[in-house]
Amino acid sequence: MVARIRLVAVFCTFDVLVFVLCILAFRTVTHGRNNKPSFVSGANLQHSIYDISLSNDTGNHFVTENKTILSFHASVYGNDSSTSMKTFINRTDYRPCSWKITECRRKLPQAIVIGVKKCGTGTLRYFLKFHPQVAFTAEEEMHYFNIPSRHAKGIQWYRRRMSLSWPNQLTIEKTPRYFVSSVAPTGIRDEISPKTKIIVLLRDPVKRSISDYLAVRKTEGLTLQNPVNSSNQLPPYTDPIYDIKSSFENSVLDLNGDIKSWNGLINIGLYSNHLRRWLDVFPRQQILVLDSDTLTHDPLKAFRLIEQFLDLSPFFRPEHFYFSKRKGFYCLKMSGKVSCQGSSKGRTHPTVDQSVIDKLKAFYEPYDKDLVELLGRNFSWIS
Repeated sequence: MVARIRLVAVFCTFDVLVFVLCILAFRTVTHGRNNKPSFVSGANLQHSIYDISLSNDTGNHFVTENKTILSFHASVYGNDSSTSMKTFINRTDYRPCSWKITECRRKLPQAIVIGVKKCGTGTLRYFLKFHPQVAFTAEEEMHYFNIPSRHAKGIQWYRRRMSLSWPNQLTIEKTPRYFVSSVAPTGIRDEISPKTKIIVLLRDPVKRSISDYLAVRKTEGLTLQNPVNSSNQLPPYTDPIYDIKSSFENSVLDLNGDIKSWNGLINIGLYSNHLRRWLDVFPRQQILVLDSDTLTHDPLKAFRLIEQFLDLSPFFRPEHFYFSKRKGFYCLKMSGKVSCQGSSKGRTHPTVDQSVIDKLKAFYEPYDKDLVELLGRNFSWIS
């Protein structure tokens, strides 16, 4: 090709009239070269129809060859032509980042899963980290905005804890404790971005409290004693601490049989109280609130909603979700192999006195009604 270009250049020196023809010749030679498929580091995206949020990016890093174009159900993606027709991407389209690739960087998260604890955040992370356009932190929970000793290390320390990612990948971190933190909302807005997207999962607060009790006993033992009298804890009960006894009943009720609303087991379930702090800082359209029941029983629907909210191209398909009868929950099926979460998932709950269950349901009822009014929607546990 170089010889052809030199030949045309020599020919052009003989006659000015031929110069115009020379220009056309150069264009013909170079046009043939430029029309060949171009792959920068084997990572550019060749596509027919793709998510508009990525088509305007430079340096895409997902390779695909005319993937089948499928339409999601209108109840999930709506009827808009820009979102109802999507190109599925695969894990094989993904090229892992490394320090050897100059385009790879550690970015502050564009989305954060803030909770709620024991509402399925671990399951969400377990599945979503397989999405090719997502870069989850290697550390399962960062606790940067709710633990002073970590926050004191500074935002650059926090950035260095993020995973390497391509320019058009979404960096995500998960720390359920942020949901009840009094400083996390403004911290995320001021130190990361006011455009950060927030994901929240909610569950029946009574079941959540029992699951939380089991988790705390497993990890902390019986050493968490709360020295603060409940009369000193005023709404919205931010940054709750735990009081764990030998039984769930004794942990949530005081000696008079009253509910310890300040105890983290109970306090975290006051969803509307905590959500208001986040809605005071972030607009409603930047906060996705999911019913954990959807994630448990219809994970495909849940992850399609998440993909839409995060402006991700569709990845999850029905064949990715395998229900294990032995474990009692959905596992991930990828390339014919089934992968399930560890033993901490699906712990058997202790038998709790029904009178205590009824008392807790009655306690949460006004907060649940407030939640429905706040968000303008119902949830699976609210009748």
